[in-house]
Amino acid sequence: MKSTQFKITVAAIIIAFVLLLAAAISAIVVVVVLGKQSPASSAKNLRYFSGSLRILNLNYSDEYTITTSNGFKQMAAKIAKVLDSAYEDSELKNQYNSSQVISLSPGSVIPVFVLLFNFVNNGSSASTVQGIFVENMKNTSKTGFDVDQSSLHLSEISSSDAQNLLYSVPSTTTAYTTTAADFTACGIGGPSVSNRIVGGTNAGLGSWPWQASLRLLGSHTCGASLLNDTWLVAAAHCFDMNADANSWTVVLGTINVYSGSEFKIEKIIIYEGYTSHNHRNDIALLKLFTPLNFTSIIRPVCLPEASDIFPDGSSCYITGWGALTDGGSASQVLQQAEVKIINSDTCSSSQMYGGLIYPSMICAGYATGQIDSCQGDSGGPLVTLKSGRWVLIGIVSFGYGCALPNKPGVYSRITYLRNWITAHSGL
Repeated sequence: MKSTQFKITVAAIIIAFVLLLAAAISAIVVVVVLGKQSPASSAKNLRYFSGSLRILNLNYSDEYTITTSNGFKQMAAKIAKVLDSAYEDSELKNQYNSSQVISLSPGSVIPVFVLLFNFVNNGSSASTVQGIFVENMKNTSKTGFDVDQSSLHLSEISSSDAQNLLYSVPSTTTAYTTTAADFTACGIGGPSVSNRIVGGTNAGLGSWPWQASLRLLGSHTCGASLLNDTWLVAAAHCFDMNADANSWTVVLGTINVYSGSEFKIEKIIIYEGYTSHNHRNDIALLKLFTPLNFTSIIRPVCLPEASDIFPDGSSCYITGWGALTDGGSASQVLQQAEVKIINSDTCSSSQMYGGLIYPSMICAGYATGQIDSCQGDSGGPLVTLKSGRWVLIGIVSFGYGCALPNKPGVYSRITYLRNWITAHSGL
């Protein structure tokens, strides 16, 4: 009896061992055949990051405008290798999947790229991904690239936006222009990971793709925000001295005040109730002569509903090329800075603006000063994040000095003026 039980036990052990061995062999075969897990099989764990940087020691070639050219492919491969190396020895080496260079633009050479990570569940935070990127871009001399540290930009994007970037139809005329539908989604952007914005930092290319430069007879004068392929919004006071549309042009798709894509203006519509002496209803609409094509660095900002409420203390961003100090010269590189919404009653108090704040205005900044918009930023955007999209809530209007204590920036309130925008633009 005992002998029979012993034989049964031994047989069971042998069978179990054989099954385990077979399972192990099967697993090895799967790994060998399939290799690294494909994106399709792990989509729930995929996270995408879009970024850009400037390589100072490279000269731009016209061949880079065609993404199917050998020149573009070779340069994109070199840049992708540098991007890959940033994570290969990092704590995210097992989560990092791949990189793809989407486009190359002039300004030395500025690549726009997408990074793909395969995280378990939520994985690491976006700040970890950004921190490793910034740290490893500090020393790229061995690669032959001199990277402008102030140009670094990396932010997380949605899967749908990543697909638009990765699988958009390449243009035969410019590396940025694909089909207009690829980039129609509004409010896609965000601050770079790296000053008219006093106390701000350099923005990355594509961080704020709705930011426009308004140029009077070729010189940067004000900012503006792109609303769709035809309309922009700016401050009415920008046109106090000259409201002739033929004297103005709009420049988009750049962080350098001296470059970018230029567009002609068909007409300027100034709010009928605008009063220059007290800045009430300080808003204007600009209509382009011809609709533009959206790209990865030219995209519209979202508009709020008239009923939307943005609480006091909410975090916002201001951007522009204005002076870095009160009375100083304009910035060559687009600046960005974070500010907070200030209660209107507080802003209109005797300590701040003494009754000069009207319903068409919203205040943002800090009571202590230090961070603010300045000369040359007028007409530019004040945006806040809502449901993952950047929404335009203000237009740079006025302020006393730049970044002074108890003198925050004052902006035209978009929710108050929202119906007027719809009436004149259909948006």
